[in-house]
Amino acid sequence: MESISELRKRLQEEKVRPSGWTRPFGYTTFQRGPSIYITRVLLKTRLTPNHITFACIVSGIIGALFMLGLETPWKLLGIIFLYFNIILDKVDGELARHHNTFSLKGIYWDEINHLIIPPLFWIFSAYGILHISVFQQGLFMTTAALGAMALMVNRIVHSLAPQIYAKKYMKHPEHFPFSEKNMQDISLSPRHRFSLLRPIGHLIHQLQDFFIIISLSSLVLIFEYLFRRDYIFHPIFGWYIVGMSILFILFACENMLRKGALVTQHIEDINASRK
Repeated sequence: MESISELRKRLQEEKVRPSGWTRPFGYTTFQRGPSIYITRVLLKTRLTPNHITFACIVSGIIGALFMLGLETPWKLLGIIFLYFNIILDKVDGELARHHNTFSLKGIYWDEINHLIIPPLFWIFSAYGILHISVFQQGLFMTTAALGAMALMVNRIVHSLAPQIYAKKYMKHPEHFPFSEKNMQDISLSPRHRFSLLRPIGHLIHQLQDFFIIISLSSLVLIFEYLFRRDYIFHPIFGWYIVGMSILFILFACENMLRKGALVTQHIEDINASRK
């Protein structure tokens, strides 16, 4: 059996040091850090990457359901399950790279995980404090629901451009020359070119990462639990949900505009290269 350091180099290097973008805070230490130990244990079993993906989804759903509990300890337990969801999301890919088995089924369920768990967590977090919140219920849930939808939109937009490119290529390969560089150009989008939130910079963009979201959520809940006698009313957590929901909506608008500009520019470059 390979050592942890050998497994890290072989199974994580391409993810920890990608070209074209910067990983969010804590990615290497708190996500890839513990995942390789679980992967090493699972290499001795007959579990497949798809098994781990399904376990990942189940863990995320359980964690989201715990956010419906009124008491803060239940919510924190839910966040632990959600953190395990994030870790398992890394483990299934590491197993797939180890066995050199990559299936469309696995990719499909991995996308399903990313599409449903973050929005589910967000809407359940809001609903869990709805009846004890200091906010007007209708407005509060509408804001949270739009924030949850924005989380889903951000994930869709993240992979929509290469999907469109591949779909059009399959129908009209003569119009869309397929190459590794083309797919890389259409997938990567430098934030400094199209960012509407450029003055805030890279730090604010990290708030789109699910690990950052659940980490901030846990910190807000713990602070409220320890330092407010009326923590059961969750005024701080309520304001946190409202503020972050608005930020998610802004991110969704920015990502749609940025990706749209990128796709348009890429197609123009392809057309210009034919002339």
